[in-house]
Formats: sequence, structure tokens, C-alpha cells
Amino acid sequence: MLDDGARISGYILRPAPLPPVTEISGPALLDALDKERVDHLAAHRKVIIPLRPAQWSAGDFRSFASPNVCFQLSAKDFPPSPEAGWQETARGIRAMGGSVAVDLDIFLSSNDAPALTNHLLLGIQGASLAAFEKTLRAIREQHPTLVIIVHGVSSWSEYRLLIAQGVSFCVGQFSTSPDDAVQAEQISQSRLVIIDMLNSLRHEGDVANLASIAKRDPAVVLKLLEMTNSPLSGLSRRVSNIEDSLLLLGHDALYRWLSLAMFRIDARKQRDEGLMIIAASRAAFLESLADTSNREMAGELFLVGLLSLIDSLLSMPMEKILLKMHLPERVAAVLLKNEGPYARYLLLAFAMERCQIDQALSLCTLIGIDAQTMLGSYGESMAWASAR
Repeated sequence: MLDDGARISGYILRPAPLPPVTEISGPALLDALDKERVDHLAAHRKVIIPLRPAQWSAGDFRSFASPNVCFQLSAKDFPPSPEAGWQETARGIRAMGGSVAVDLDIFLSSNDAPALTNHLLLGIQGASLAAFEKTLRAIREQHPTLVIIVHGVSSWSEYRLLIAQGVSFCVGQFSTSPDDAVQAEQISQSRLVIIDMLNSLRHEGDVANLASIAKRDPAVVLKLLEMTNSPLSGLSRRVSNIEDSLLLLGHDALYRWLSLAMFRIDARKQRDEGLMIIAASRAAFLESLADTSNREMAGELFLVGLLSLIDSLLSMPMEKILLKMHLPERVAAVLLKNEGPYARYLLLAFAMERCQIDQALSLCTLIGIDAQTMLGSYGESMAWASAR
């Protein structure tokens, strides 16, 4: 969920059963939320959890009641009409200290809705934009403090229109697409230095070579020295030269820092931070799927995930950006043409981000990886990236 500053401010979870199970029970949902450490995710951002009445009746969700956790009720789960039973479930959620999100059918079903809920979820896909705007204005005029979340947003221009209409959060695939209203940027000196350092690291460049590259940009040198001298590093003395800093950081820590710095070093927009979180999550997820004995494959998959959004970050064609980088052939093939041995791995990341579980499971079979292991890796990668 992106807020009015284009920051990632929350997530809507989409629990889905794995075959042959067809329904998720209340205890099973609780177990899944616990294993995915949703309470830790909610410490940083809002989390919307769809909840069916049968799940609510069969489970004790008090441990997940917190200011950032909101339970979503849908009209389709309360047949034959939205009026039937949803108020009782909503009151129970509120009594345990949780908050409630509902869809439009429930919100319009009774006069109790505004008192029992403070989050409204609206879907924009397939709707007439004029009619949607009319509905939105009417709701906002009557309920000025209501948190409105719109899902199915398809473009940055649509996002800006909805935010201007008083929408609190937008959800959709637009968040990873280039923004046509943002002019293409020149790749800055700092980013060029970072790209060259990444290339050197991948080719096992020595400390002297890395230091000479870093010295081309004072901002990069300063950031590396700050990181090395951070209290978290536990050093007993301050490091004052870049060579010592690179030695102390080591290959893996330096590689990760440079990867994330691609997004952060010149960030001028909150959108850049959001793209960094998504790219970092993809990178860590794809890296985790590599054979544990194949370090080269792990590093290349990390690059695929990390660079899959670099065109959106810079608002430049991928072809132009990659001219500045000396990437392995397998990495370039998937980024430029969606081809090669890593194409299915990136498609798997897309499927997980879009909650397309059936497609994700099919891709696991094609790639030859265990589905349960993949699901666990995805949750860990999301948690790692969200805490950056």
C-alpha cells in the first residue's frame, strides 16, 4: 500500500490454501500468521488481513491485535446479504483491540458501518472512472476521517488522481512501473561509481582496485567510512582510510551495501525508497532459491532481483542503463528480453508479489525447487527488506 508520499506504508495479505486443502481454518491461519512473523511486519507498517467468519469463530486472534493490524471483512463471506452477521464479527474484533476494514457493500449495508469500521477497501478495476470518482467524493464528504484504500490501481497518473480525491492508500502493480510524468535522469557520478564497484566485486577485484574506484566520488567514500565507524560495527578505533574500511567490511557486507546504495545514494523521492524495498525483497528471495553450493548463481540471481526495477528508478530504458554495466550474460538476458535460465525465477517473484499462488507452484515444479521452502524464503525476504 502506497501513501500520499509514494511510501510503502502497508500490505494487504492474501492467504491462499495449498492443494489439496481448499479452505484455510482459523487455527491454520493463525499458524501461518505466526510463522510469517506478521506481528514483526506490523511493527513497521500497516497490515490488512482478510478474515472469514468461520476463521474468526475457530481461532483466537488477540495476539495479532495491534494499532497496525486491521482485519478485513468481505460481503461475499456473509450470505445472503451483507447485513447478516458482519456486525457481530466486527464488534468482536473491536472488543479485542483490533481494527476493521470492510468493502463497499458492507459499508453501505447499515448505519452502524461508520461506527464499527475505520478502513474502507474499494476496487477500481472494471469500474467507470467517472462513477468511481462520484462515489469516492460522496463517501469522503460524509466521512472525512475514514481511511480509504483503493486496490487495482494501474498507473501513477491514476494514483495521483485518487490521492487528490482523498484516498489514503493505493494498491496495484503501478508501484513497480516507470512513472511517465518523471523525466529520465542522468546516471549520477555516485551511482556510476557504485556500479563500477559492483562490477569489480563480481570479478573478485582487489581492495586497491575497489578503493581507487570509490575515490572517484567523495560521497561514496564518506558513506563507507560512516558505516565502518558505526557503533554497530564494534570497532575499538576509528577507521580513517577507505582501504581499511573495505577490508573490515568484507566482500558480502560490501556487496549488500552497494546493492542497496544503488537506490539510496541519490534518492530524492520517497518513491525511490519504496522501489528499494521491493527490489531488495526480490533480490534476497531469488538469491535464496539458488543451489547452496553455487555461489555464482546466488550472486547472479541477487543481481536479477535487484536490477529488475532500475529502469523504474531512473525512468530510463533498461537497454540504456545496462550499457553502463558489465553484467553476466544470464543476468542481462532476463533483464532485457525475459529470456535465459533465470527468467522463470523472476516470473516466480512476480507471481508471489501478485499472490498468484497457483502460478508460483507451477513455476516451482518447472524450476525444481520445493514449494514449502520457497514460501518460507519469500516470507523471510519480505521481512528482511521491510526492515531496511
